[in-house]
Amino acid sequence: MALKFVIKDVNLYQGLIDSLIVEHSNVYVDGERIVKIDNNDVTDEGYEVIDGKGKYLLPGLINLHVHMFGSGKPSKILGGGSLQQYVIKAASTEVGRKVLKKILAKNMKDVLYSGVTTLRAVGDFFYSDLEIRDLINDNKLIGPTILASGPAITVPNGHGDKTFALTGSTNEELVNIVEQNASHNVDLIKICITGGVMDAKVKGEPGEVKMDLEMAKAICDKAHELNYMVASHTESKKGVEIAVKAGVDTIEHGSVFDDDTARLMKNHNTAFVCTLSPALPLASFDPKITKLNSMCVYNAKVVFDNMVEGISKALRYYIPVGLGTDSSCPFVSQYNMWREIYYFAKYLNVSNSFALYTATLQNAIILKMEKDIGSIETGKIADMIMVDNDPLVDLKALKDIHMVISKGKIYKDCKIKKDEKMERELDKLL
Repeated sequence: MALKFVIKDVNLYQGLIDSLIVEHSNVYVDGERIVKIDNNDVTDEGYEVIDGKGKYLLPGLINLHVHMFGSGKPSKILGGGSLQQYVIKAASTEVGRKVLKKILAKNMKDVLYSGVTTLRAVGDFFYSDLEIRDLINDNKLIGPTILASGPAITVPNGHGDKTFALTGSTNEELVNIVEQNASHNVDLIKICITGGVMDAKVKGEPGEVKMDLEMAKAICDKAHELNYMVASHTESKKGVEIAVKAGVDTIEHGSVFDDDTARLMKNHNTAFVCTLSPALPLASFDPKITKLNSMCVYNAKVVFDNMVEGISKALRYYIPVGLGTDSSCPFVSQYNMWREIYYFAKYLNVSNSFALYTATLQNAIILKMEKDIGSIETGKIADMIMVDNDPLVDLKALKDIHMVISKGKIYKDCKIKKDEKMERELDKLL
């Protein structure tokens, strides 16, 4: 790992909204920061020279919606029930927490090696994501920059209840959970305004409202008072309306919405975080493959269609749209952010360049971190990835990462042990 190096002769994609590939570029890094970009002959002394050999250098990917604990491998446990509760109870023991820590450490190494240099974790067990975040920050583990919410905040029978969320029944209880999470030094607050696909009780109603406007607003007000952004799991039109009126900063997943709500979003600078990666396979694959029931298939299709329609409208209104994978859901591994980018381009009918911009600089803007990350510019943190082929021609080029640079640290030979059976099924969706 060089502390002062220049990557020479690369095809550079800087990550700006109008960026084109600049051939024969050189990118100079000193410590964590990019200090110079040019296309001259490399003559600067004191820099280790890394020959890019005409490969493609682009900003590190940013994943705005991650659950760090899972593999994405289909399992009946994900559908709820007594077995799920048994596993969660086992994970709360001393031995269980050690196992969970080991799983999280492996997952975060895979995340980094897949080209994601920053992620936002939005729901965990026992504040375990925060422990991994701190170990990575202390250089004791390999992984990306992590922004973690700790456990999400929900209501009785709401999304995440008894799993990755803490539950409150009154405004006071919910505000107390915000303060409890803040005492654990979280980076944001995550709430669950609606239900989801796997906990829906009625066919055609996957986004049933669980948290009312007064409750959601109480959480947002306290979170904003403490200088936290609020992300909300929201999968229905009514849920989107409540989320915007309550003051959430990012609507996770999303759904359809009317023009009045769109105007409120623009006024509040509310952002959508598109997560096509779980809904598409759940809506497309036989329940025997997903290990969920037929109602989940139907409801996943409802969520997918509404998400595409809502995100499409957000783009037309110039409402900020970011990307995340919702990893740990069935068929959503920790290493497939590239698929989310591919789906976004395919189903939202945007260019490869815009999809890549969305997964880098636009995501950084949503995080309010664009001064440091999201593009390859002088003065920014050296978060970059190198691939063999041009992603603006084919986004599948992001599937195989040649090199990752994270905060100026170089990682070569980024090998990931992938679930090949799951990969073969997912390739049918491309």
